[in-house]
Amino acid sequence: MSSTQLLTSDDLDMIGYDALRGGDPRAAVTELLVAVDQQGLADPADTGYALMLAAELTEKQGELPPALALVERAIESYQQVEDAAGGFARARRGELLSRLGREDEAMAAFTALRPKLVRDPDAAAYLGEALEECGQGEIAEQWLTAALTTVLDRPDTTLNQRLTGALLQSRRRVRRDLELPADEYDNVVDRRQAQPGQGVMFWPHAEFDKVLLRWPAFADVYGHTWDAHRADLEKALTLWTEAGQSGFRLYAGTADGLAEYVGRHGGDPGDTEVRAGYARQLEGHGPAAVWPPGRNDACWCDSAAKYKRCCLPRSR
Repeated sequence: MSSTQLLTSDDLDMIGYDALRGGDPRAAVTELLVAVDQQGLADPADTGYALMLAAELTEKQGELPPALALVERAIESYQQVEDAAGGFARARRGELLSRLGREDEAMAAFTALRPKLVRDPDAAAYLGEALEECGQGEIAEQWLTAALTTVLDRPDTTLNQRLTGALLQSRRRVRRDLELPADEYDNVVDRRQAQPGQGVMFWPHAEFDKVLLRWPAFADVYGHTWDAHRADLEKALTLWTEAGQSGFRLYAGTADGLAEYVGRHGGDPGDTEVRAGYARQLEGHGPAAVWPPGRNDACWCDSAAKYKRCCLPRSR
C-alpha cells in the first residue's frame, strides 16, 4: 500500500460514518482490517481505534464471536502503546462476553477493571455503563459508591477532584436508572445540573472542512482535523463537568453562517470576539444538542454512531 493510500483518523471516521449511515458494513470491516494488517494506517497508534470500529460494525451484524476477537486484538494494540482507551476496550470485552452467555468471564473482566475507579477519571463512565448494559446496575452502584467514599477520604488534589466529579456523575445516572431515591451525593449533582445551560459551538464534519478551506488559520484554533476538533471538545466538556459545570448545549456552526455574521456585523473572523458573537447568535436561534447525550443515543457530532461508541471514548 502506497503512502498516498494510508488511512488517517478522519478516514477511519468516514468509513464508520458511511457504514452506519446505510453503507456496506462488511466492506467497511474488510477495509479496516486490510489497513491494520497491511500497515495501511497513517498513524499506527490508530490501530486500536480501527479494530474497535471494525468490532462495532461486526457486532451490529450479529456476529458476536468475531466482534469479541476484534476487541481482544484492540486491547493488545492499546497495551503496546499504553493508550488509556484500553480500559474502554476491556469493558467492551466484558459486555460481549456477557452477551455470549459467558457471565463468569464477563464479571472477571469487570472486576479486573474495578481498581481503575479510584485511579482513572474515565473508568466511572465506561465501567458503570458496561455493568448496566449487562444487567448489573446494582453492582455498578455499589462499586461507584465505594470508590467515591475512598476518593473523598483522600487529599484534595486535582486528580482526586476529577475522580470525585466523574464518580458523582456516573453514580447519579446509575441510581436514577435504578429508580433509587436521591441521597446527599445525588443532591450535589442535581444542584449542579439545575444551573442555567451553557452554549458551546462546534463545527460538523462537512462544515469543519469548509471552515479550514476558507480560513486556514482556524486550524490553530479548532485543530487540523475534524477528529482532533471533536476529541478536544469532548475532553474539554468532560473536564468542565468534572469541575462542577453542567447544562451544556452544543450548537452547530456553518462556514456560510459565520461569513454572513461577519458581513452584517463587521470584524475579522479570526478575532475571538467575532466568533463568540456568532456563537451567541446560534444560541438564540439555532437548534441545540444537549451534552452529554445518553450513552445509547446518537452522538452529538452527527456521526450516526451511538455516543458510547463514538465521542465518549475520545474523552479518554
